[in-house]
Amino acid sequence: MKRNTSLIAEICRMHYLDNLSQNEISSNLRISKSAVSRLLKEGRNKGIVTFHIKDYEDRLSSLEGKLEQSFKLKEAVVVSDEEIMSEESLKKKVAKAAAILLQRRIRKDDAIAVSWGTSLAEVAKALNPPSHLNIDIVPLLGGIDITGRDIHSNEIARRISEAFKGKYYVLNAPVFVSNLQIKEAFEKEKSIKAVIDKAKSADIAVVGIGSPKQSSTMIKRGYFSVKEFTKLTDKGVAGDICTNFYDIQGNIIKFSLHNKMIGLGLKALKHIPIVIGVACGEDKQEAILGALHGGHVNIIVTNKKAAEYLINNK
Repeated sequence: MKRNTSLIAEICRMHYLDNLSQNEISSNLRISKSAVSRLLKEGRNKGIVTFHIKDYEDRLSSLEGKLEQSFKLKEAVVVSDEEIMSEESLKKKVAKAAAILLQRRIRKDDAIAVSWGTSLAEVAKALNPPSHLNIDIVPLLGGIDITGRDIHSNEIARRISEAFKGKYYVLNAPVFVSNLQIKEAFEKEKSIKAVIDKAKSADIAVVGIGSPKQSSTMIKRGYFSVKEFTKLTDKGVAGDICTNFYDIQGNIIKFSLHNKMIGLGLKALKHIPIVIGVACGEDKQEAILGALHGGHVNIIVTNKKAAEYLINNK
């Protein structure tokens, strides 16, 4: 009996710790593959090997369920914001939860489309996938500019592809151009059209959710002045995804700016089966609510206080 227990323990160690296949163990120990399978099962039944599924800590399943039901979401991930004293710390925590979600959702040969922003940059940093997958990462909008390379879609696509050892595409265009004629010329360019078409056919999109507040990345990085953003608020803008603006009910609000943006609009985004929105904090609450009302995302990753606001204002 003791010898059999030792053999089971050795087989379990080889399989679960050394990552050897059942065939490799069978060859190594000179026993049949069926015996290896039987002894692995016996190891689990006898408690010689046990499993602990480590998911992201501090998830609030009750709020997640309410969000999913209230907004008919595929999934919600809500993390605790207790004892978090800074916006940056909260963003990192939510980004880590989003990274774990993405790692769980991605399948081999998937195409993943990404937007831009500080939240997605943190998601890319937090990735630590257990295995490498043959996936494609593609930008949802232009990503070339003289400032802010670290948060642009091309750079985020590159970082995510490195984590998964996949392939990334580059959209060789800025976020905004000067006028409609330049936009049309860019989008007719074969290399740019190919990347936009690839984004449209993605299996999963991961997007940040912007807000017309002074804390907005667009203001901090110089794309808009506070005065220009105030005009957006006056016209009912609650938030944006990929620089496409909408009100708190999710209705798309069109500006002349849309004639200068290179990338996917919200209508095209809806054709992507899974759209993961990543956003947190008080300044983003109305923007997230508008995104959920409009069905612009069908998975949300956020924090406790924002989730409570969303549920109370559904």
